[in-house]
Amino acid sequence: MVLLVGALLFISNSIIQDASERLSQIQEEQIQPLAEINKLQAKVDQVRVIEIYLPLLKDYFALAAEVDRFNRAIIEFDSRLELFSQQYQQTYPSEIKRFQTGWERLQENLQAVSQAASLSDVDEAQRISTYESSPRFASLSKNLQSLAEKIEKGSKAAYFQGVDSLERKRKQFLSVSVISVVVGLLLLLYFARSLSKRIADLREAFQLIADGDMTRDLPIRGNDELTELAQAFGVMKEKVSSRELALKKSREVLEERVLQRTKALRESNLALTDEIAVRRKVEQDLLLLSKAVNQSPVSVIITDNKGRIQYVNRAFEINTGYSFQEVRDQNPRIFSSGTTPDSLYKQLWETIQAGDEWQGEICNRKKNGDLHWEYTHISPVKSDEKVITHFLAIKQDIDERKAQEEKIRYQAQYDALTDLPNRTLAMDRLTQVVHQARRDGNKAVLMFIDLDGFKHINDSLGHDVGDVLLVQAAQRLRRSVREVDTVARQGGDEFLVIMGGLNSREDVMPVLENLLKAFSVPFKISGNDLVVTPSIGLALYPDDGEDGQVLLRNADMAMYQAKDLGRNTYFFYNHLIHEHLSQRMELESYLRHAIDRDELSLAYQPILATDSDQLTGIEALLRWRNDALGDVTPDTFIPLAEQTGLIIEIGNWVLREACQQMADWHQQGFNDLYISLNLSPRQIQREDFHQTILDVLQSSGLDPSLLILEMTEGMLIRNPSDAKRMLSRLKGLGVQLAMDDFGTGYSSLSNLKNYPFDMLKIDRSFIFDIDDDPSDLALVGAAVSMGKGLGLITVAEGVEKVEQQKLLVEMGCDRVQGDLHSKPLKAAQMSQWLQRSR
Repeated sequence: MVLLVGALLFISNSIIQDASERLSQIQEEQIQPLAEINKLQAKVDQVRVIEIYLPLLKDYFALAAEVDRFNRAIIEFDSRLELFSQQYQQTYPSEIKRFQTGWERLQENLQAVSQAASLSDVDEAQRISTYESSPRFASLSKNLQSLAEKIEKGSKAAYFQGVDSLERKRKQFLSVSVISVVVGLLLLLYFARSLSKRIADLREAFQLIADGDMTRDLPIRGNDELTELAQAFGVMKEKVSSRELALKKSREVLEERVLQRTKALRESNLALTDEIAVRRKVEQDLLLLSKAVNQSPVSVIITDNKGRIQYVNRAFEINTGYSFQEVRDQNPRIFSSGTTPDSLYKQLWETIQAGDEWQGEICNRKKNGDLHWEYTHISPVKSDEKVITHFLAIKQDIDERKAQEEKIRYQAQYDALTDLPNRTLAMDRLTQVVHQARRDGNKAVLMFIDLDGFKHINDSLGHDVGDVLLVQAAQRLRRSVREVDTVARQGGDEFLVIMGGLNSREDVMPVLENLLKAFSVPFKISGNDLVVTPSIGLALYPDDGEDGQVLLRNADMAMYQAKDLGRNTYFFYNHLIHEHLSQRMELESYLRHAIDRDELSLAYQPILATDSDQLTGIEALLRWRNDALGDVTPDTFIPLAEQTGLIIEIGNWVLREACQQMADWHQQGFNDLYISLNLSPRQIQREDFHQTILDVLQSSGLDPSLLILEMTEGMLIRNPSDAKRMLSRLKGLGVQLAMDDFGTGYSSLSNLKNYPFDMLKIDRSFIFDIDDDPSDLALVGAAVSMGKGLGLITVAEGVEKVEQQKLLVEMGCDRVQGDLHSKPLKAAQMSQWLQRSR
């Protein structure tokens, strides 16, 4: 019986130990390869993802970084495959051989893709990836999947085989146990029936154990062989129970590990998917950044830390004319124009090498040789370790801004019409000349030049002709002085000449003679021979002033003195000019109060029919008598009133007085007489002049048709459109309009035709010699004929001789005015003259 129990215990222990070892072997041989296969599959997917997106990269640096990452992934997969093959070559020789062969073929394609990408041949890389690598990736993945399925299938088969083996051994154990029990029972029955009950109990216990009930204790007690057998079975039961528990736990652990591996693979796949999405987003961002930089309107240059060009964008190629291939690995000094100081380049290089940013303006040269201004901003590009690896330069084209600045500077210092220095630049140069003369101990001179007769030409022929005249005058001035002298435009028809390096006043005389000679020749403009002469005032440094402002003021005063001397001459400044200026200021002061002090008066001169001496009208003429100055001639105070603006107030006073006086004469029975008076250019330019006329007519009660307003042709030429509009408004009031001083300017038929004139007054300068000068006679005859042809009333001014009136009658002139019939008379005297004429 002891041998029987020992044999049973040995068999049971062998069965349980063999089952445990078999299950452990299954776990080691089947689960571990599956995990390795999943890692290989993940690495294959990573290589495939990198290969797919590698051709999509366009940026140079991003492509280079991704190629490096691609090569590392290939090397890592190759190392992991070699380790896997060494471990499982004996177990799965054919599958591993087939897998290695597929990988070697795929590796050839991957190396081709890497080489194409390194050369930036993204099209070739994409072709290999699409048409050669793709099917081999699919085949490789299929081999991995097949191997995994085979391992998994083998794992399941081995597991069930182990379970079946354990079951067979358990059955064998039960069979042997049953046989042994039967044999023992027979023996026991043979030897002692008293043991039947114990044997039956023992059999029952065995049956329970055979049925798998390991919780029930054996009921046998004692110290004989049966007890020992029962105890042995108890120990066996505990071991079997512990073995089965161990098997159960091993199975649970195996299942748990399979679940964990499956979960890990799922999470790995999810992580790989997320990584692919992140990398795709990064690649899109890099592509967007690359496009933005390349399409930027400003030039972008990237160099290495030695200054060699590694990248330029499209704007750079457009702005400079260089292609990227032409400047690659070149130093930016090839763009140098030679106009930028070396000190600036040195300061630039020291700044960026120190890790700081630099910005400023640099003048470079394009490929075609043109100079090119750029506002440059250079920044160092640093690695994570704060080491400078590259430099980034952003350059903005500022050619237009520079041109605009130069234009503004030129416009601020030069006259737009004549291209001469303006007053600002002239004063700056005058200051420099004065300083130089002070250092050298010599003299300098400032000439103030005004063009005599320019205003009349400008008013008569228009501003276009006047501008051409100013340009030609400026050219003559430049040709008349030395090269070192400055000719500038002060404004209007005024010019300045600045001369330095003089020893005496006599050094100026050759230049003065050149100036006067240059203007002795008429200007030919628009078919007209125009004559203007210079009035030149000179102020000498240091005799007449020690700074520019004083010299300018004194030269100006000297110029007015030259005009007073008869014009077309020059005058050096002296202290007597101050007296003339004081007289002018005194005259202006008295004139400002002339109306308030009742110093102004009107004189009246009759206008008669040429053929009958019948009185037709009266012209009102302004007079001024001052207690201190005495009688002041109109030629003296009227230009001053024009210059100071006092003519507006004085002209309105004349208008009121003349209209009221004529209204009084109408009440005395002289109903058909008209009153004629002169207008100032300033009056007709005012928008409210129309209302002023209307107010005067209403207050005086004068018939508008008996008011004649006289104006010169120059008043119309200044602004023809405004003049025509104002004259039309005046004609709308019913007044009559006369062109005065006809023939003294550049009279034209168009001016008479285009404006609503009623009367043409021929200037006295032509009437004076018509009885002696045939040319004057012909001119007056032509003027009368012109007026007649246009339906205008013609009036001859300044008639002093009977012979003159007879000639005018023969010409057909309508009316005459002059001392032959009456000098200008005061209002009371004129009333007496009217009574006598009646």
